[in-house]
Amino acid sequence: MDDPEAATAASADELLEQVHAVRRELELRDESPGGEWVESSARELAAGRTPGWYYPTSVGGGLAFYATRGLDAFGHVHVGSGPGAAERARRLVETLLDHLPREIGTAAIGFTGLAVEEERSVLAALAARPGSTVIERMAMDRPLGPDDGAPVGGPPDGLSLVPIRAVALDALAELDTRAFAQSVDALLVGSDVAHYRHVLTTLLDGQLGLFLDAASTALYRPDPPELVGAILTTERSARRAVFVDFMVAPERQRAGVGRFLLRWGLRALWALGYERVRLWVSAANTPARRLYETSGFRTTATASIYRWSRSAAQPQTSR
Repeated sequence: MDDPEAATAASADELLEQVHAVRRELELRDESPGGEWVESSARELAAGRTPGWYYPTSVGGGLAFYATRGLDAFGHVHVGSGPGAAERARRLVETLLDHLPREIGTAAIGFTGLAVEEERSVLAALAARPGSTVIERMAMDRPLGPDDGAPVGGPPDGLSLVPIRAVALDALAELDTRAFAQSVDALLVGSDVAHYRHVLTTLLDGQLGLFLDAASTALYRPDPPELVGAILTTERSARRAVFVDFMVAPERQRAGVGRFLLRWGLRALWALGYERVRLWVSAANTPARRLYETSGFRTTATASIYRWSRSAAQPQTSR
């Protein structure tokens, strides 16, 4: 099989078709970007402003691209189904990594289009590359019912509920950073406050679905001032919502704050007329998974992220 070509060599129709395929797959995972993402992404790929590589649809199709924030790259690989899909995906990942600028230290890459066994075979092959880590994520779903409309009582420990937009963005980003520090989730977003600020801005601007202010809130202690936790929610359809960010200060975890926020979010969604809610969690985050399972969530899908670190790929030397 030949190596993929640069996306700048593809026709406009080819790129539009393949980016549309990516979006269709992301829709199934409630991760689809909003607005004119397909058209703008195809234009950026064609112009070379977004680095990308492709296999034409005539040989099954495939597309890889990435964006950078600071010294980190965030990429995606999609392939059409059929013979050779796993090999196309592997070559697309290798090509993407081989073309990363030298200053980029890490790359996190997601996949769509592969069957479960195909994805596993690709990840197994990539795992042999120095600096590689595979992070498994789980989609957990829950129906909403009349019991969710029951009062949840007041916040624990004298805390106060405040609207998300009443909280400074930097304060939310700082809490997000602390909540996920030293976890596999930090490998997906980054350990820098600026990375979390970018993600939060994307959410609040509605770029990942209509942001539901009425189903999003923060917990705050007024004296001394302390942001303790927050839950952020978006709409995926008239009946379905997604908890897209759920953060609790490390020193407040396992103290009832997370359970209160989750119950509050479920009650808010029921009051707004939604019928189901979904969230994503890393398989390694056992405490969070236990909270969700005891709150009625069940795993309905899995997805894996391949992460490569340049520093981990370099041989260690002594001075």
